[in-house]
Amino acid sequence: MRVDAFVEGPMLWAAFIIFIACVFLRITFFLVTVLKAGNQQNGIASEPLTVIFRSLVPFHMGLLRKPIYAVLRYVFHLCLFVVPIWLTGHIMLWSESRFGWEWISLPDPWADWMTIILLCIAGYFFLRRLLVKEIRQQSSTSDFFLLFVTSIPFLSGYFVTHGTLDGLGFLGNHIRTIHVLSAELMLVVVAFLFCRTRLDSEKCTGCATCESVCPTGTLDYADEGKIRNFYYRTSQCISCGACVKVCPEAAADLAHEIRFYNIFMPFSKEKIRSVELAVCKGCGILFAPEPLLNRIDRDIADDYRRYCSKCKKTQLAANFYTPASLQNQGKDEEVARSTTPESTLA
Repeated sequence: MRVDAFVEGPMLWAAFIIFIACVFLRITFFLVTVLKAGNQQNGIASEPLTVIFRSLVPFHMGLLRKPIYAVLRYVFHLCLFVVPIWLTGHIMLWSESRFGWEWISLPDPWADWMTIILLCIAGYFFLRRLLVKEIRQQSSTSDFFLLFVTSIPFLSGYFVTHGTLDGLGFLGNHIRTIHVLSAELMLVVVAFLFCRTRLDSEKCTGCATCESVCPTGTLDYADEGKIRNFYYRTSQCISCGACVKVCPEAAADLAHEIRFYNIFMPFSKEKIRSVELAVCKGCGILFAPEPLLNRIDRDIADDYRRYCSKCKKTQLAANFYTPASLQNQGKDEEVARSTTPESTLA
């Protein structure tokens, strides 16, 4: 069997089967998790139908926090979804297959422009991760790999439809095979691709604001001994961006990650952040995350910040009602009486 025939035959069908099976499993696990979670999470109304609807518009809560980035993400994913499904050449392949399926296609100029737009946005995302120091430090190798995997099928497909590389030897002769191989790789990668919440360890103070607004209970935390651990459940996340919107330190973000084992662990919780809890100087209880107090120390000079709320009140009261303060208070009252007119006292 020729290589190109194998790539466009058995390999292509295997990629489709893996993609469809994983998508089906993920949708099933998501629906089961949402329905099982009930109608209330963290005090926030969370009707299953509302949660499902919100999942169709990911990152909608992050629009105000990162408007330009959010719009570019929507445009990128729109092109990523529309072009492969409504491209004329792809529809022709389906109509000629054993299924005989066909539907209305996208005008070729539209498909070309959407392909170019997708490649430009992908290039912007790549340079943004490469050149902006803060974003580069948060990026992983899989972030760059993912941009490459999603761009190559569109770039090679553009060359195939326009014959741009004809006459360039090996590359020109095999560009169609490269296009199909890259598309198969993208299908398999997308099947195991998850949009997850990340907590930047350099910025996160452990305040748990993100957990308090999560509409589905995806984010959770537990104080275990001297450590506060934050947990994340992949199958429950709707990628709404609520955690991104409310984080006071801009430590929360949504990012794509390739996780093959998540398909087989749909209901497990993963630890994504741990912070040490501080000890109250008064009573010795654990009362606040250490990074949060360190963050407060940089901005506020307060002698009582290392006390819990109960001990803080006790210390304030003790300092206010010292013998010296009571003596001064008596002198102030005596002076006030001596300077007050007798008619007023009467």
